[in-house]
Parts: sequence; C-alpha cells; structure tokens
Amino acid sequence: MAAPEIIFSCSSSRIGLTEAITVTYSADMNMLQSEVRATKEGEPWGLGIGQLVHYASATPEHTERTFEIYDTHLVHGDGEYRISLYGQSADGSWNDNEAFFTSDGEAFMTEDGENFLVGR
Repeated sequence: MAAPEIIFSCSSSRIGLTEAITVTYSADMNMLQSEVRATKEGEPWGLGIGQLVHYASATPEHTERTFEIYDTHLVHGDGEYRISLYGQSADGSWNDNEAFFTSDGEAFMTEDGENFLVGR
C-alpha cells in the first residue's frame, strides 16, 4: 500500500497576535494519524521534528480537517517557517508533504503551478 497523498489549502494575510493561517487538508486514503510541524528556515525538519502544530487520529479518506497556526506556534522567533504535513496510511507508510508558506500565507509553487510537495 502507498502512503497517503495529502491535499491542502491555506488562507491568511499574515500571522500576528490576532491573526492566524488557516489550513484545510484531506487525503486520498484512510489515515491512521496525521501531524503538522513548524520548523524555522534553516533548522532540521521531518517527521517528529519541530513544533507540533496539529495532530489528528484516524481520518477517513477525503475527510477534511482544519486547523490554525498562530504566532505562538512559531517558537524560534521571527523569520520564515516550514509547515510540514505528515500522514500515515493503514500499512504504516508515512507521506511527507512539505509546503513553504510565505508570511502572507501563500504556499510556494512548483514550475507547473502545483503546491511544492515531496513524498518519501
């Protein structure tokens, strides 16, 4: 079995004391669990590394989950942060979907206009 493909969207004008980035995501298959991590640019990142921003237990395929990222999640000071979405399939395979969000909440895009994603 393959790892889940996570589809996501985000919206915000900026992260500040009263504003947040809102992220909605779903997967193309059932997930045993999912987690979202924030790491500052230039710091190590990966599954289990960085500030845990969101965790969800079993989620059926195509079921949307929504969470918000506040400035309190960005514990290493001002700068650019990597927001990484990780999902685990029923066979234990993890899919790493790393997206870089700019300070205005926009995801970095690939040449073909897709969100920047990497699977492992």
